[in-house]
Amino acid sequence: MPTEVIIKIFGELTLPDSLHLAATCRRLRQVMKENTPAIYRRLRRQIPCERYARVVLADQGGPPPYSSSSMTIADLLRLRRNSRIVEKAIEVFDRDITAHIRISLKSIDDQFYGGNPRPLSLTPTERHRFTRSYYQVWSLLLLNQPSRQKRYQNMLLKHLYMIYEMTDLDQPIGDESRSFPADEKRCELLQEVSEYLRDLYHNIHGVDYIDFSGQSVSMRTQGHAAIWDHCQPDLKKIVCYQWRDPEKKPVQEEEVWEHTTDEE
Repeated sequence: MPTEVIIKIFGELTLPDSLHLAATCRRLRQVMKENTPAIYRRLRRQIPCERYARVVLADQGGPPPYSSSSMTIADLLRLRRNSRIVEKAIEVFDRDITAHIRISLKSIDDQFYGGNPRPLSLTPTERHRFTRSYYQVWSLLLLNQPSRQKRYQNMLLKHLYMIYEMTDLDQPIGDESRSFPADEKRCELLQEVSEYLRDLYHNIHGVDYIDFSGQSVSMRTQGHAAIWDHCQPDLKKIVCYQWRDPEKKPVQEEEVWEHTTDEE
């Protein structure tokens, strides 16, 4: 089979499937080894939150996140490993939190879940928010304090709310020790994100930071709110501060909210 055809086949598969296929014979392994960048450019669209997965990979010592030219099989294996860690975290989150959420208002089910009860697992858009935020927190845990401060400056206010919640996730993140509770660096990060979020909110809107808490006992969300589909309208009101004095200069939505979607 021509190399070009093999590259195309690899590119149509998911990352795990392409690596499994490459492991089946010497010829396929050789094609992947010699053409990893070209194959990656094809299959990257199959990687959930690939942009943020690449940032973690770079922070782990891999190639720059916006270049594919130096990707190796070792990098693909690391991406697969990282993705499995995120998938496991989602499984635990669904088991311990998502499956136990209780929504008493039928209007919420009608508006956000097609008239059905809220699913027992994360919806596709919620999975995207979880995955993105998990990768972002994982990256921050790999950085020193000055590097984290630089990273915050490139983050949307919307994402910082979600990162703040994710930092308090009641399970290990990334390569953290399984001996929980969170270690000193996670606690330091939580405090740091909280302070940065409060300062940024005041700088943008000129008012004190407004919390968006998921501590409702009746809904059983265990501190998580920004991730849920049905909470997005209320989160947007807070992030965009829709009670702003009309005489003050308006804040453009794209500055705090709309650079990305939760479906990408």
